[in-house]
Parts: sequence; C-alpha cells; structure tokens
Amino acid sequence: MNIKRKIAIAAVPAVMALASTSVDSKILLMSQEGWEVSFDGAANAFVMKNSVSDIPTDTNEGERLAGGFKTFGGVAGGNDDTSIVTGLLPNVWGMTLKAPTANGLDISARLGLYTHMNGGDNSLGNGQINLRETSGSVSGSFGTVLVGRSLGIHQSNAILNDMLLFGVGAAASANNSNTTLGRIGLGYLYTDFQPQISWTLPGMDALGGNFGAKIGIFDPNTVTADTAAQSASDKHAPRVEAQITYTGGIGDLGVNLWVDGSYQNTDRTDAEAAAHTNKLRNPGAATQTSSADGDTDVDSAGVGFGTKLSYQGFSLVATGFYGSGMGIRGQHSTGTGAAANGALDDFGAERNSYGGYLQGTYDFGQGTSAGYSYGGNCLRRTGRDMNLYTPSDGSDATGVMNCQTMHSGMIWHNVTDNFRLVAEGGYTEKTWYLALEEQEDSFGGVGAFFFW
Repeated sequence: MNIKRKIAIAAVPAVMALASTSVDSKILLMSQEGWEVSFDGAANAFVMKNSVSDIPTDTNEGERLAGGFKTFGGVAGGNDDTSIVTGLLPNVWGMTLKAPTANGLDISARLGLYTHMNGGDNSLGNGQINLRETSGSVSGSFGTVLVGRSLGIHQSNAILNDMLLFGVGAAASANNSNTTLGRIGLGYLYTDFQPQISWTLPGMDALGGNFGAKIGIFDPNTVTADTAAQSASDKHAPRVEAQITYTGGIGDLGVNLWVDGSYQNTDRTDAEAAAHTNKLRNPGAATQTSSADGDTDVDSAGVGFGTKLSYQGFSLVATGFYGSGMGIRGQHSTGTGAAANGALDDFGAERNSYGGYLQGTYDFGQGTSAGYSYGGNCLRRTGRDMNLYTPSDGSDATGVMNCQTMHSGMIWHNVTDNFRLVAEGGYTEKTWYLALEEQEDSFGGVGAFFFW
C-alpha cells in the first residue's frame, strides 16, 4: 500500500469522503462467512512554537466612545510559547464492520475514536475520547446512504485539499486546547462532524469526466449572536447541505472542480423574538419592556467553490466561499460576547462573510514534497455595527472582526509508507473594524505522523 493511500485512510474522519473506504484498503482483523472487520488510524505529535501579540484595546474612534472598546475573535496574547501538541488532525483509531453482500447491497458500520494530548498545564484531564464518527451506510446501484455522525458536506473539499490537514497551522489558544486550527477560519468555514442522513449519488460518466453529487439533511445548530438574547435557538427544521463535483483531465493535466452549499432556517424562541423586537424598537434603552412582534427567524446560507489542478509534480488549489449568518469560522461555532463567531450582530441581524485560499505544492520525488498557501476569512459590518462606536447606553463599543489571514509554508517527507516527517512555519494576522492595531501570530512546528 503506498503512502498516499495510507494517508487518505488515516485522515479518516474525513478523508474517507475522498478516498475509497473498502475493507481491503485497511488492516483486516477478521473475515468469516462474508463478515469483515478492519481497522485504521493515525497518530501525530508536533513541537510547536508560537508568538502571539496582544488583542488590541485602542480604537481610532476613541473620542466618540461612550464606554470602552472590546473585540471578539482573538486569542489570549502577549506570550511566546513552546508546546508539544497534536496538530489539526487528532489521533484516531477507526474500525469498520462490513456485512456480507446480499441482494446487491453492501452494508457497513463505522466507529472512529479521536483523542489528543493538548491542553497545556491541564493536560491530565484533557485527553478525552471524542466519538466523531458513528455511522452506518448502505451502498448499491443507487449510490450510498449514510446515517449517523460523519463529516459534513459544505466546505468539506476545502479542508480535505488543505495541506495543513497534516500540519499545525494556527493555534486555537496559547495553551493549544484540543487540536490546533490549521486553516479553519483562515480560508474556509469548518465543516465539522455532524449527525446526518446523506446520500452520495452514483458517479455519472459524461464529457470525458466523472460527475458526482451528494446531498444530506443535518442536525441544525443554534445561530449565535454577539448578544446571547439575540440568538436563534428554535431549531424547527434540519439544515440542508449539498455538493456537485467533477473529476477529469486534459492530457497530463488533472482537473477537479466542486461547488457546495448549505442552508438553514432557525426560529427564535418567544423570549428571543421579544428581545430582538425590543432592541429594534428601543435600540438605546438600558431595559426593554415592549412585547411587540419582530422577526422570528434567521436564514443561514452559504456557497463554496474550488478547483484543484495537477500537472506532473505540481498541484494548485484555489477555493472560495460566501455566506450570510454563517460567521467567520462557521455557523457551527458557538459563543457570545468575546467568544462570538460573528454570525449575527448584537441586534440579531445576519452578517455576511467571505474568504478562500490559494495553495501550491510540488512533489520532488523520493517521498519529499513542499507547499505554500495564503488565505483568509472576512466579515462585513451591518448597519448596527457601524454605529457601535457610539452606544447611547454607555456600554463598551464592540470591535467587529474585519479579516483574519494566514501565510503558511510546509515541507514533508514520507520516510516509509507508514511514517511522515513534517516541518511548517507561518504567520497570521487578525484585524478589527475601528481597532488601531492588529493581532499577529508567528508560528512554527516540526512533527511526525504514523499511519496504519
């Protein structure tokens, strides 16, 4: 089994969406009377160094503030840390159970156990097991239907084609809780592992290439606002995600194209609807008493697109996305106040977001490759955001996230089919509307992956 195959299996979680998941591509534990049990996985560790500046506290509109100035979306800064961490991918132990083929149907079940070693000074209690994959699937002439928790559809190709999937990328925090972030929020929205019922249609050969499609309904998420009371948490209908792909080529040029999307409508509870309406009617009031009706729902929608071009040892990936009510990291992120993800402003209005990344890699042969990537995510201010520097109630003004971007370079060497060495370095920058300065983070890491 070659290293590329091993890696596609080991990233498992997700990479199973790109690579074959047939039992013979894994380590077969048992085969009897048509029943097969196999396992696969990966382990990784990095020595990481990151230097993070402070979150800005000054504004270029200071004379117009009624209170102070606060931001959301930054990380604890003012430090220069060294740590031994799990990278973007957690360590994974996966198991697949396949039933005997009957009536033209292949039935299998998947269990993936994920863990890490991060957590800084609290690592003793943080190496918990995360059940990201718990699913069953049935395949036949109709394609494949999956039920359970697995990788999402929207933005999945963006993360699966990111070289930082096998690296460190941006740090989640100074203590690197759980995994690092890779390029999540810095070129795409995180697709996450979600409860779902999804259908992968059978491939269709046409025009010299292969067209594929996938659609699913997903467990909906609360859409959070900067102010908790303005969120939308009445999840009355599932979220829908879909993807169309094309794989083909022209001579030695390999071409992969994709477009994907996500849509969710979320109601507000009675309390949230009242708070939302009161805010609209009395935007400067310290207390709200009106019970008049207001908007009761939030639309979260996004579209992603991208291409991967391969020619001999060269590979170029270009992706982009645009969304409303999705936030800067994804609608699946939660948090309010300083931990808000930017999906809704403090009046509950949807913010628009956009971003993408450009990546080039080259395979030198003999197991050695290198690559460079640049990308980022941005938020557009709402009308309310543009007035936050003059809050009439005397509260702190909020510095809305503008953009966060990252440069990253990586080199890796496949020592064997099961062992990869990685060296990486990069630079991130976060900016906020009204903020006088940006937050900067320079990082580097060396580490290794073991695949089976």
